[in-house]
Amino acid sequence: MVVSGPDRGREFSIPPEGGLVGRGEGCAMRLEDAAVSRQQFRIGVRDGRPLVIDMGSTNRTRVNGDPVDMRTLSPGDRIEIGNSVLEVVGEGDVVCVADEGVISHEVDTERTARPVGSGSGVIEVAGYLTAMARMASSVFGPDGVSAACGHLGGAVSAERVQIIGVDGGARLRAGRGGTQGTVPVDRARLEKVARGGRAMAIRGNEREIMLSPVHGEGVLVVDRPAGMAWDRGAVELVAAASQVLAAAMTAESERGRRERALADLHDDGEIDGDSAVAARLRDWIAWAAARPYALLLGEPGVGKQRVAAALHDRSSRRTGPFVVVHCVAMSEAWLEADVFGHEEPSGERRPGKLEAAHGGTIFFDELAALPPRCQKRLMHAIEKRAVKRRDGSLVPADARVIAGSCHDVASMVQVSAVRPDLYERLAQASVVVPPLRERRADLVTIAEKMLYRLAADASQRRTGFAADAAARLAAHEWPGNVRELRNVVERLLLQPGEDPVTAADVERAMIRRY
Repeated sequence: MVVSGPDRGREFSIPPEGGLVGRGEGCAMRLEDAAVSRQQFRIGVRDGRPLVIDMGSTNRTRVNGDPVDMRTLSPGDRIEIGNSVLEVVGEGDVVCVADEGVISHEVDTERTARPVGSGSGVIEVAGYLTAMARMASSVFGPDGVSAACGHLGGAVSAERVQIIGVDGGARLRAGRGGTQGTVPVDRARLEKVARGGRAMAIRGNEREIMLSPVHGEGVLVVDRPAGMAWDRGAVELVAAASQVLAAAMTAESERGRRERALADLHDDGEIDGDSAVAARLRDWIAWAAARPYALLLGEPGVGKQRVAAALHDRSSRRTGPFVVVHCVAMSEAWLEADVFGHEEPSGERRPGKLEAAHGGTIFFDELAALPPRCQKRLMHAIEKRAVKRRDGSLVPADARVIAGSCHDVASMVQVSAVRPDLYERLAQASVVVPPLRERRADLVTIAEKMLYRLAADASQRRTGFAADAAARLAAHEWPGNVRELRNVVERLLLQPGEDPVTAADVERAMIRRY
């Protein structure tokens, strides 16, 4: 971006293959500055960064005031040649090209956000903008905020409206009209407005500019050519609109955070969250992923099956099947046939789940409920990596074995409920999956994730939990753990309620009978 000189305001893309910069006819970036050499320097890209090479010009090429022969560049670096200054601009960055001027009006943005009486045209327009911005943000996302900027520009006859972020460099957040790669004020003034909470109108040499803080997001910049001075009413309107846009952008940022969290979560979030407990659980899974056996311990409903699935997904067998055996409430004969297969009276053999898990993972939910005969056959299958048929032949069944239990399996070994050799195999990698009451910091994240997924499955749209609803969730002890939480979320979707979910909605969903 040319920020000073005869070509001020012009933008050039840096060609990856390289190109010349100067006033000569064949230059990829041709300038009108008579003080620039015909071939001033060559610019290109090396290792993903711009590179400038001086072509031996008599007036030298300078970067940030220092003469250079060859130098890599970063966003914000300024190249000085002749009477011109070029600034390197990263993708999404903007260049502050200051149009010095004087402040003509200044208002407190907090005051403009409060009602000032009925019948005010400014407040009527601000109310319209509020509804429009919120709708645009919820329906169209970030582009909807840019559309709101366009509508605001139309309301005040501005050529350009931008929202500029000032943290870590000046960056374009949203906007419509004019050249969005530049902003007609200096960086220091942008930062002052962002911190100060006051909107102002500036009469510059070339532009009439209005600035208003968009709290937490940056600065709203509205400008039009000099000679079209702003009145105080227009400044107050822009100040009110900046509060609206701040709310819309904050809502969009939160929605984006939730959607990214949703994309990163596994199933219902048993292993996700920001707490130290969740971090330890993920560390264990990363360690156990390379082990051939695992034992998961925890209270009923903590999500041992989903933790087993996450362990499978991170293992070398992730492309194979993940098969679950529910050991509770099944007769010994039925369970043995389910796991190891059986032969029909016709002589046809029905393969069991252990064979179906060949090349993948099999998870036994509640190991202590697996009958002794099945435990003996499972040990044989583990050792031989095959299932023994009734006729003595072997069928390949090389599966990773994970088991879960609500009980202390070591004590179950002492009372002969679990074979010692089977326990020793599985306990090579064992962990206690924590109950939900020990993960209160993760509770709302898990609940929101459940809400989004179940709502999508039911063709509904729910945006999350209000603050009072989150507090009500956190106050409950959750004796049924993640399973109980899922039941509550499912009941939320069966009843009419507000969006986002309120504490009253949660209270009704916690009642088991309606």
